[in-house]
Amino acid sequence: MILVGIAGVYLHSTFEKRFLLAFGSIIVVGIGSIAFHGTLLFPLQMLDEVPMVYCVLVVVYCCAENKSYRRYGAWFPVGLTLYGLLTTIIMLYAGPENHLLEFVVFQSSFIFVVLVVASHITKIYARLTDQSIKRLWGITVATGLTAYAYWNIDFRMCDVMHNLPFGLWNPQFHAWWHVGASICSYMICLLICYDRAENLDRKPRIEWKGGMLPFVVVDKMNTKVKSC
Repeated sequence: MILVGIAGVYLHSTFEKRFLLAFGSIIVVGIGSIAFHGTLLFPLQMLDEVPMVYCVLVVVYCCAENKSYRRYGAWFPVGLTLYGLLTTIIMLYAGPENHLLEFVVFQSSFIFVVLVVASHITKIYARLTDQSIKRLWGITVATGLTAYAYWNIDFRMCDVMHNLPFGLWNPQFHAWWHVGASICSYMICLLICYDRAENLDRKPRIEWKGGMLPFVVVDKMNTKVKSC
């Protein structure tokens, strides 16, 4: 996750700050995830979960404000920030003593903003004409859903995974969830970056680094549009 975040920032360094923030937030999530999974301490669990909420909130902003004009005004980023702060405060207030409340607040707030992103992605996909971009969106969604399925299997069937028949090893689906989430996070940021550049008439195209890592390239910059 850290690597794809760094790659996203480096390969899209000439794009708007919103996308650098989106890719950069993936790095923070990766650092928090390492800290939490390596210690299982509550403060570092917050370092894992809280950045996830803010990361998706940045993506919400990028998806919603994707036109050449500001659609929702200054209140929109302020509202998103307040949503993140309220979620953070409640999670910290719950603390390790009330883990169920913390878990429910995190899951519900995170899933809600993910669904908001999904609704915007559906609209973006519906107006696409480029079949190669459609395929990338299809791969991204399939990767995300598969990773989420792995997380659920590992979370809900942990004992089964540790006691597979015929002496089979635990496939460590939770680890594969992290791999899939990393790929999906990078691809979503990449494709909304492409959508934004297309709406600004910057003639975007997808190129591949080393034949493996896609990134967005633009042929021209629209100097009339000034936005973060």
